[in-house]
Amino acid sequence: MALSGTWSLSSQYFIPHRLMLLARMIDRETARDLQRDSGLTAAEWRALAYVCTMGSSSAAQIRQAFEVDRAEVSRAVSRLQEAELIQRGEERDEAKRLILRPTAAGQALYERIREKRRDYFEWIMQDLDAGDRQTFDNMLGKIANRVDERRSQGGESEQEPELSAVAGGSAAR
Repeated sequence: MALSGTWSLSSQYFIPHRLMLLARMIDRETARDLQRDSGLTAAEWRALAYVCTMGSSSAAQIRQAFEVDRAEVSRAVSRLQEAELIQRGEERDEAKRLILRPTAAGQALYERIREKRRDYFEWIMQDLDAGDRQTFDNMLGKIANRVDERRSQGGESEQEPELSAVAGGSAAR
């Protein structure tokens, strides 16, 4: 499968577009692998990985960590509970939200999937040496910090952009 025809647009202002395309490509491959290997969706994997990595957490913390909507996390958490991969604890966090934690089966599945995910990311990064990888990581961090700075200054609302703004071509400039 070839890259999108818009990938090779030469302007530096298409970097966000390339990042979005690359993220979607990786996300789709991840979703396909997860479904095939474990029956999980990408959202379920993110929720399971978060509670296994960060420890006892709330659904709100998962939502914030991945900047996804409440319904996506709610569906993922419900399915993980039904599959007995996570459980809601009796204790609550400071905001009075129920705490989620992995079950033994959830932790074991997380460990198995994590190794496969590491192998996949090692494979896609194989053409970058250690210096390239560090530079890439640093650059992504700088861009993310700048976006976060603008958000914290109120430069962008947290609502979805109007369709008319996207249709007007502002995304392609």
